[in-house]
Amino acid sequence: MTKKTLKIFTSLSALCWSTIGLAEGGGDAPIISYYEFLLHSFGMDHHQMEDWKPVIGSFLTLLLTFILGLLYKSRVQKAGSDVVPSGKFDLRGIVETVMEFIHDLANNIIGPEKSAPFLSTLFGVFLFIFVSNMTGLVPGFTPATESFSTNLVIGLFIFLVFNGAGIKEHGLFGYLKHFAGPLLLLAPLIFGIEIIGLLVRPVSLALRLYGNIFGDHLVLSVFTSLTKVVLPSMLLFFGLLVACLQSFVFTLLSGIYISMAIAHDH
Repeated sequence: MTKKTLKIFTSLSALCWSTIGLAEGGGDAPIISYYEFLLHSFGMDHHQMEDWKPVIGSFLTLLLTFILGLLYKSRVQKAGSDVVPSGKFDLRGIVETVMEFIHDLANNIIGPEKSAPFLSTLFGVFLFIFVSNMTGLVPGFTPATESFSTNLVIGLFIFLVFNGAGIKEHGLFGYLKHFAGPLLLLAPLIFGIEIIGLLVRPVSLALRLYGNIFGDHLVLSVFTSLTKVVLPSMLLFFGLLVACLQSFVFTLLSGIYISMAIAHDH
């Protein structure tokens, strides 16, 4: 292990450890929540804090995303007509790499001729989830995606998007016929099963994201309380992997649902 890597591990471990002991009244949570400090200043009790923490986390995520957008816009305007990548590891390069990744993903799932209207939706969902997950890697900040309610709202948004796309593509009657199956005799049964599966999709998206993010932070919290040095920093790198993977999985499934809704081969 190089000295530079060791310094990174030590710094991250110290960051995790430094938040311990700052918790108010020595509470159960080994890592403090700055959201609770903020909400406590407004006179909220514990139950009210639990309801409002996802709201504060979502607002922080939107604020950070907005700032990133402004910084990216300024970089693009500064570059002018120069569209050649700089070759540097900078904000513009990172954003354009992610945009290209989402563009290719949408083309592969939905199709090059039909993916364009949904690129902004898929990119926005990916970016919101990713930025939210990344805020959770900073000790003291709870990601909005650790709340089932927040994830359900995102899932319901995708639910409206792919159903709206399906109705626009096939018409209302044609889209409902899409769930009846090829056999008229079994149509009532198949239709009921398909509708139940349709309604479960936003819930499954929310539960999958909630379970993975909550589990990741629970493991980090437990091991931080047991081992104060080195191991928590390693788990932060694992959390970075989870943040990227879960953003990708949610976006991938969203693209698949959109593709299924507008498909004509059923």
